[in-house]
Amino acid sequence: MIVVYLLLAAPVVAAILFWGSWIWAAAAAAVAIVEYATHKRSQRFSARLWRSIGVGRRSSRERVAESVYVVTAVTGIVLLVVAVVAAV
Repeated sequence: MIVVYLLLAAPVVAAILFWGSWIWAAAAAAVAIVEYATHKRSQRFSARLWRSIGVGRRSSRERVAESVYVVTAVTGIVLLVVAVVAAV
């Protein structure tokens, strides 16, 4: 669960570092909001674990939510790296 919060913190920190560059800050904030919303819509970690080993099924809505979550998590990390590089 700590990893989830660290992944969510990446675009939030990027938005703070981009403060003053409003388009980049808004993009980072939007990524954080979408990441948070899709995390809340996906099933709990234990359910994902059981599905990964072949026990249980997931609906198409859950698959879409998890796919969007992964994309936004990666985008948040990329935004954080860009913000740190731009700050240096």
